[in-house]
Amino acid sequence: MELQWTKIFLPEIKELIETKDFKGLRDFLRERHPADIVDILRELDPTERVMGFRLLDKNKISEVFTLFEPIEQEELLKQFTEQNAKDILVEMPPDDRTQLFDELPAHVVEKLLKLLPPLDRKEANELLNYPHNSAGRIMTPEYVDLRMDMTVAEALERIRKTGPNRETIYICYIVDETKKLRGVASLKNIILANPEQLIKDIMNENVFYVHTTDDQEKAAKVVQKYDILAVPVVDNEDRLVGIVTVDDVLDVVQEEATEDFQRMAGIQKIEEEYFRIGFSKRVLNRISWLVILVIAATISQTILKTYSGVLSSVIALAYFIPMLTGSGGNTGSQSSTFIIRALATGGVNFREWWRILLREFKVGAMLGLIMGLIAFTIAAISLKQITLPLTVAISLCIVVSVGNIVGVAIPLFFKFMKLDPAFVSAPLIATLLDATGLVIYFEIASRILATATP
Repeated sequence: MELQWTKIFLPEIKELIETKDFKGLRDFLRERHPADIVDILRELDPTERVMGFRLLDKNKISEVFTLFEPIEQEELLKQFTEQNAKDILVEMPPDDRTQLFDELPAHVVEKLLKLLPPLDRKEANELLNYPHNSAGRIMTPEYVDLRMDMTVAEALERIRKTGPNRETIYICYIVDETKKLRGVASLKNIILANPEQLIKDIMNENVFYVHTTDDQEKAAKVVQKYDILAVPVVDNEDRLVGIVTVDDVLDVVQEEATEDFQRMAGIQKIEEEYFRIGFSKRVLNRISWLVILVIAATISQTILKTYSGVLSSVIALAYFIPMLTGSGGNTGSQSSTFIIRALATGGVNFREWWRILLREFKVGAMLGLIMGLIAFTIAAISLKQITLPLTVAISLCIVVSVGNIVGVAIPLFFKFMKLDPAFVSAPLIATLLDATGLVIYFEIASRILATATP
């Protein structure tokens, strides 16, 4: 349902609230999909939103609450009674509940944990104790496990009993008596098998899994690479403790992509929504890289001062400085963005770094040649001479070639040092290539112009 659709029905919803027709409002909300209910409730003021929540049945209220953003969830919890909050938290999937606790202040989490029954509280504490951004932190313990010595009939009976409380039943995980993961079996294969067959005879022993301490990004890559609905999570002794489902993977992919873009833009990681970030935090998140770039830019100032003699002898050289520095920085930013994304998605392997550099050298040389010819034509038409346009063309060709290689080499170096390549910000590469481009330009100009001067 589009948000536009929601706005069409908003006057009707408001009228039901104003006339206190709670039965009509309950019937209206009961027929809607949870995602549509979220859109509807977002259009209401806080008091009306809480009223709408209370009209939902117990199961749907938790599902709707889960679909709100963490910041919105925090605001809603402030409006709920302790009993309302407890009912919602108990019904929430453990992984979604952990994500909520991650976003809330420590004192609020402590208060909410006390509302949970002992078993749920223990489960929540266990998930919160795993490292931040780890597979253990985002996994859910709600999975269907089967024993190897079960018959298919016994397995189906267990699925019927435990399935309603599990995140997914389409993939079942086979464990031995010590809870060690031994295999997987799809619900399809179990249903189609002979009831008397043993689970160990139909299970797939080739299981792709991650450990609780592995980075959440690894779990996402396993799901993506092997096209599975969920990846099992095991502890250090290979005992099954949870699964990471595809919906959690989508959240991880979005989070990691956002973080990479922020780093590449020279911005510190920001998790809050735009309008929830205070003025001082917005400044602090951006100022560090800007200060570094200002200091780095003084290199260009020093270079201009060093070559002031060449520049003063041929003032026309200054006309093309923006073209040279801009082209080098843009090329470097392009290639760095391309390789950082390829490294993040597994599109390239660092072990093939020499092949990557060779390919990018060829690409850079071709880009430089094309742009050099264009620059030569533009400069020759505007200056009505050959020497200076030739200087500009050769310089631009080299600057673009160097910029392309530098843009690739720096992220690869970061990968070699076991650092996140996304820390290489595009503004930093552009600033460094500005200085490099100036040196190349003035060195070539001093030699060509000296040769051309009688």
